[in-house]
Amino acid sequence: MFRGLHARLTISFVFAASSILIIASIIIMLEVHYHLSMFKEDVPDFNSISPLTHHFERALLSSILWTSIGAIVLVCIISYFVAKNLSTPLIQMRKAAEKMAKGELNARIKTLGNDELNELGLSLNQLASQLQLQESARKNMTSDIAHELRTPLATIKSHLEAFEDGVFHPTPERIQSLKEEIERLILLVQDLEHLTAMESPQSVLKLKQEDLSKVISRSINAVSGSYVQKGVKLESNSKVPIELNLDAKRITQVFINLLTNGLKYTPADGKVTVSAKQVNDHVHITVKDTGKGIPKEEVEQVFERFYRSEKSRNREFGGSGIGLTIVKRIVEAHGGQIWIESELGKGTEVHIRFSK
Repeated sequence: MFRGLHARLTISFVFAASSILIIASIIIMLEVHYHLSMFKEDVPDFNSISPLTHHFERALLSSILWTSIGAIVLVCIISYFVAKNLSTPLIQMRKAAEKMAKGELNARIKTLGNDELNELGLSLNQLASQLQLQESARKNMTSDIAHELRTPLATIKSHLEAFEDGVFHPTPERIQSLKEEIERLILLVQDLEHLTAMESPQSVLKLKQEDLSKVISRSINAVSGSYVQKGVKLESNSKVPIELNLDAKRITQVFINLLTNGLKYTPADGKVTVSAKQVNDHVHITVKDTGKGIPKEEVEQVFERFYRSEKSRNREFGGSGIGLTIVKRIVEAHGGQIWIESELGKGTEVHIRFSK
């Protein structure tokens, strides 16, 4: 339908082009009339054939007039199709945006050519793809949170109902079991709070020059008791001062998380080693354990929310499944990189790299 943007563009093109043609035609007609009049005055003998010159002038002016009218009609036709070509993709983008606003995130724009409108369409398609991924991630996260909450809540409910019906007696062991489930819920909520804080645009790191070796040492001291209790050896090869611009509290959180994970998956008599060294313009940190390792096809997935290598989500090793997600967010917020190298039965190495 000829309305809206299409109509405005057509009218604008017709008005601009027609104005130029009309002004140019009037100027040419006046110039022709003026120069013919001057010619008659300068050549008196030419007056003997004045009817001929009069007809010549009328024919010339009529030709200019009809040519201008034809050009204006042609401008109207061309303007209509040019405006249509310009407005059609914009209208499609508007309709696609309206569909996205209604939740139809599979809407896409057909892109043709290699101009700015095509780039705008591609950008809108990329936005739709990202929104689709975010929506999928949101649904998965909601499902995962529900799953994580359901198990401990169901356990607590069943125990309380058993106490209420007199099936179970509230022995210290059963109360301890309930306490452990409640602690899991508390840890999950805390991890979700940390993750939300790190992913928030308002999250600000308190950066200052710190000795990375001291941060590692404090982190090791915080978890050393658990290592002694399980019989796992914990070593640090980072003794030389390494100055880095970092948020000590957040980086300590990273190391405690990694060391806790290493302890969970390393059997008694195993070993976890932390090393840090400065190489040219960056600092390389490695946390290596002698645990059971991770299958190669699952290495990239460990940073996803609620991911566990146990497909049944076995809680033998505890945790909320978002600890490494938080670790990755903190490292990336510092402008660093983190990756994992692992193999089943040969342990796991977590590598972190910070630029100086």
